[in-house]
Amino acid sequence: MFGLPALRLGKIFGIPLEVDISWFFIFFLVAASLATGYLPNVLPESGYVVHVAIAVVTALGFFASIVVHELAHSLVARAGGLRISRVTLFMFGGVSQMEEEPHSPGHEFAMALAGPMTSLLLGGAGFGLLRATEGWLPTAVGAPVEYLAVINLSVAGFNLLPGFPLDGGRALRALLWAATGDMLKATRWASRCGQVIGYLLVGVAVVGVLRGTLGLIWFAVIGWFLASVAGFAYQQQLLRTRLAHIPVSRIMSAPVLTVPATTTLEEMADSYFLGGRHSRYPVVSEGHVIGLVELQTARDVPRSQWSDVSVAEVARKDLGEIVVDPQTSIEKILARLEPDGPGAVLVVEDGRLAGIVTRADVIRLLRTESL
Repeated sequence: MFGLPALRLGKIFGIPLEVDISWFFIFFLVAASLATGYLPNVLPESGYVVHVAIAVVTALGFFASIVVHELAHSLVARAGGLRISRVTLFMFGGVSQMEEEPHSPGHEFAMALAGPMTSLLLGGAGFGLLRATEGWLPTAVGAPVEYLAVINLSVAGFNLLPGFPLDGGRALRALLWAATGDMLKATRWASRCGQVIGYLLVGVAVVGVLRGTLGLIWFAVIGWFLASVAGFAYQQQLLRTRLAHIPVSRIMSAPVLTVPATTTLEEMADSYFLGGRHSRYPVVSEGHVIGLVELQTARDVPRSQWSDVSVAEVARKDLGEIVVDPQTSIEKILARLEPDGPGAVLVVEDGRLAGIVTRADVIRLLRTESL
């Protein structure tokens, strides 16, 4: 998210869950504010250790609800045929990273509202539990439940603001897309709404600080972030729209330099990786491509074993997701070129290997042509 490392926690419903390093900062702030402010007020008879313990559990519950919120987006997106590369928690909440944009306004609308509706349900369930157990639920349990219920309703309310890339902004984009038939135009208008909302939050923060309300400084941080991301989101959509009209055949490297399956990693390093154009090469056995060998794969093998390990032993074998035809648009393969993906696609025409496309080829196109 911010160019910093992310920690992979595992998978939920087959969707990778990651935590950006910035999340730990906000987790600490949430837990600290609970332990030093909210909990001492509602549990004055409890000690500091109890406050800290409950604060940590409550903060984990808060971020668990964010995960549920994002999973709602992801599952609705996946039900509509979209692939979700991962869900990432970061400083300002969470994000479901899709490999492509929704195919229709209706799907986008449903996907956008899935998260806030889930947060509303979680908030409602929390207050329902408090109402049903009123009078006998211990305060040490009821206070965190009430806090999480309020937070979930707040998350739903904030995300429903009609500014892209907030969920409400995505719903607005879906409506504008349906009305105009132009997704790029809809993104531009929805992004501008997001920028306006962001700048309004900054303005509220400035007025609040001038009047002595220092707590509103967070409005400025969130507003600046929202305005910046809204502008970036439109530029990203503009680029994707233009790349959608360019076939991979235009930028693929051909003819393809392949590697015999019996080549050792030592030979691979000397003859291909050192001074070569790419960091990934197709592995061929008896005239057929059987995998893709990567520089990082070689680095994962101890240097002392390079002379004994063949590229066929360490090559990526799942070729289904990286084989495309020459007319496939560049926009459709972008997610596969990310660092945590295959990193390359093989262009196959009439059953033969016609070319290979890596991230370097896309970067070269962006540098040489004005898109």
